[in-house]
Amino acid sequence: MSKNMSKKRRRSRREEEQSQGPNWNLIGGIVGVVVIGLFGFIIFANINSPQTTAEPTPVLGEQVVNVARYCEDFPERCVVTGNLESDTTLVEIPDYGCPHCAAFNADTAPLLQEAFIEDITWMVMPFALGPNTRPTGAAVLCAAEQSQEMGMHFHETVFGLQGSAVAHTADGFTAVAEQIEGLDVAEFDACVADGRNLANVSLNQQAARGVGVQSTPTFFLNGTMIRGNEGFEVFQSRIAAALGS
Repeated sequence: MSKNMSKKRRRSRREEEQSQGPNWNLIGGIVGVVVIGLFGFIIFANINSPQTTAEPTPVLGEQVVNVARYCEDFPERCVVTGNLESDTTLVEIPDYGCPHCAAFNADTAPLLQEAFIEDITWMVMPFALGPNTRPTGAAVLCAAEQSQEMGMHFHETVFGLQGSAVAHTADGFTAVAEQIEGLDVAEFDACVADGRNLANVSLNQQAARGVGVQSTPTFFLNGTMIRGNEGFEVFQSRIAAALGS
């Protein structure tokens, strides 16, 4: 009898000691809840955090539908003269190695400007059919940085370099710049040397090709394309019609 009682006492003490030990089921449940909560927080934070994925760069040429608006939006890429308040716009897109562009500026443009310059906004968007003439377009924009009038004068004069040994060169550009009254030649030369406007001409190339320009000169009169040097009478008739006179 005493042996049985002794065994019972030892068994009851072991059971009591075991009952006072850690409750692993409870601890496991708490850990599980914490892990689930932490996982949920991470997902929520990722969903609501700013996304850093880079957006695709749009192709400029695909966005251009109105070249006059393009020049208005990016004035550093164009030269503008005439009546800036006019609703009638003529955009000229030249290549500075193009003989037809030179002929237009020598013969047709002066007559059109005499007849209509007070009535229309005339924009020049320097362009290049290839890499050789891109520096000349950039030089036009360098002159325009000092004033739009100087930029227009340089545009009209630089065609005179065609066929010469200094065509599309810094020496040729300096020679033209020295003919323009009031232009700071040193500042102009520095602009040409650093090449900062070459990118603008490249953007003009992309934009012009995006609206169908394949040859020069090309013009847009109130958004309507005119290809080539059509002569004074054709331009006169079309501009007069656009003005409603």
